[in-house]
Amino acid sequence: MNFQILMEDVEVEGIDQFAAVLIFLTSFVGFACNTFIAFYITRLSLLRNSFGRLLQLQAAGDAVFVLVWAFYFAPVLFFDIKPLQSLGVASRFAQLCLICYDISIYTHLVISLNRFISLYFPTSYQTIFTDRFTTFLICAIVLVSFGFSWFLVIVDCKMGFSIPRWMLDYVSPPCEMINVYYAEFFRGLIVISMFAITNSFTFCRMHMHNRKKQSESTFETTQQKKRRAVETAFVQQVTLQGLLYVLELVTYFYVALFFPVPLEPKALSESSNRWPNFLLTTYAWILVHALDGVITLIFNKQFRNVLRHPFRSQATLNASKTPSRRSRFVTNRDDSNRKKSSILACTFISNSNTGYGSSVHV
Repeated sequence: MNFQILMEDVEVEGIDQFAAVLIFLTSFVGFACNTFIAFYITRLSLLRNSFGRLLQLQAAGDAVFVLVWAFYFAPVLFFDIKPLQSLGVASRFAQLCLICYDISIYTHLVISLNRFISLYFPTSYQTIFTDRFTTFLICAIVLVSFGFSWFLVIVDCKMGFSIPRWMLDYVSPPCEMINVYYAEFFRGLIVISMFAITNSFTFCRMHMHNRKKQSESTFETTQQKKRRAVETAFVQQVTLQGLLYVLELVTYFYVALFFPVPLEPKALSESSNRWPNFLLTTYAWILVHALDGVITLIFNKQFRNVLRHPFRSQATLNASKTPSRRSRFVTNRDDSNRKKSSILACTFISNSNTGYGSSVHV
């Protein structure tokens, strides 16, 4: 596709600007959510661990991805900025999007493995996902993501921004699409299938675990129930996010084929498949990264507490109910000298800090 011709011959119309506004609004919401998560995750004691660090990397990758769409591609489309439509400029921003996309899917895979191990091998979890190993995984994800993006540059496969199609697409020729197939689609299919399968096993394990615990609920302490609820929310979050990536891959590379659009700008502007093709490709790609942040906020009560009380101190946000119980039990002991009650209280406090349900303390 010759993007220079498209840039010269195509003028932006009202429908193009409407698509630009839709891209901007969706991307901006995703940017706000993911940026908030990336910055505030360190304030939450529950997420100061391997799972939290990986979640932070995922949010950072998603934030940069939607940032490019919100503040480069959307304005270029809306205001028809010709100099910024050149292949030299657009290809660099497109490469950055690919890097962020790879960071996101690889992080999803590692997070899925993190949840899988926490449920199937809880006693070995802490020895596997140490701080050093987590740092190694983060560095490896970033390096591999950069490496694949430069592979496409080496084989002369660059992406330009098509104003008529409202999407990024490879310039062919000179790009050989077989390289794109193996480097992007086939590789992405393998990675997404891996974390989809892993999430399925993890979700099944969690479902059976919850059914077992419900039948034994009379022997389960309040603290243990809360830990199980947190773990369930983590697994549900990861599973739903993985499902969205699977759907995005299917819609982009398969469902969109049922809504083909012509390459000629005039014929394309009159095509009834223009909007369905856009929604199933470009918009689905943006939406999945935006929803990553939204889903994380929905499934994590701690983030919602920060949103409701943004000016609370870090100590207040991280305060648990256990200290209050401890102080209450200590007060009762001092006031009434109930020896039996104090022994039971200390036993409960001791059990709540033994690391039971270590899969929560990821």
